[in-house]
Amino acid sequence: MRALILHGPGDLRLEEVDDPVPGPDEAVVAVTVALTCATDAKMMAAGAHPALGPLPAPLGHEMCGVVEAVGEGVRGLRAGDAVVVANSAPCGSCADCRAGRPNLCPHLVYLTGAFAERVRVPAAIVARNVHPLPPGLAPELAAAAEPLACAVHTAASCGPGSGREVLVLGGGVQGALLAGLLSGRGDRVHLADPRPARRDRARRFGVDVVHDAPRDDDAALALRAALPGGRGADLVVEAVGRPQAWRAAVLLARPGGEVVLHGGVPAGGVVDLPAHALHYSEVTVRGSYHHTPDAVARALDLLSRDVLPVAGLLNEPVTLAQVAEVLTVSRGEKHPVRP
Repeated sequence: MRALILHGPGDLRLEEVDDPVPGPDEAVVAVTVALTCATDAKMMAAGAHPALGPLPAPLGHEMCGVVEAVGEGVRGLRAGDAVVVANSAPCGSCADCRAGRPNLCPHLVYLTGAFAERVRVPAAIVARNVHPLPPGLAPELAAAAEPLACAVHTAASCGPGSGREVLVLGGGVQGALLAGLLSGRGDRVHLADPRPARRDRARRFGVDVVHDAPRDDDAALALRAALPGGRGADLVVEAVGRPQAWRAAVLLARPGGEVVLHGGVPAGGVVDLPAHALHYSEVTVRGSYHHTPDAVARALDLLSRDVLPVAGLLNEPVTLAQVAEVLTVSRGEKHPVRP
């Protein structure tokens, strides 16, 4: 079969590889649609990522498809089933899993390889994070369950709406999804992004007010003063994944406010945070990582009910041979790939 294999930073090759064979408790899924993602672009550029195995490694992690074969011991799946395959699964029994934080499971099993004609799904994912394709849901949208699940996980951690001023930093795919999930819950949602097209798109996701993105500390403080009350946002959700955006998020929070860091900074990155704001304004800063099996199920439910205009995030389809260029040029933009 054909598959995209990452050999090193920027070295993504379309190759002929052996067809996968399922082992005990595993499954082989023929990929119907995979989606490109900013995380794939990071993996390709760096040649490394916490979710990526040793090189050479298959690439791609947002997918839906059809079960082709199952290994001995698999229950609840059979050949011909249309499914959405999540890109990870927790062990279900460790302290973090028992505490309701399976995304932090130290035994989390990751899966890459969606940019291929077929993918072998590990036993842990077969058992805990493969979901039936909801009836009537287009495969291109179903494949978006993984990125939406990440936003679902973060939005749930932000608590219910309570009349807060909420600011989402970044209007990319994750920023739009987060803004859509946080809108309509009793909060007033702002979004800041440097691109007018993304600001316009954010309004379709229910954002109340859009702003240009601050590019330095002075601009962040000016935006803070321009927010209602002039003291900053009650909740700032960072969805950019750059050190300067993390710093801006702290500057944009009001005294006693909360900052949620949703965008991941590359390994080895160092962030210079304003200590005065953290200490004297008692700003709370925390991270939010990945998703859970429950969040994936919730995302599929939202997609099947067309709650958010997710179709507006998808660009023109591309072939396997075009993926490397897309990840280099478009980076975070979503393109359906039909292997």
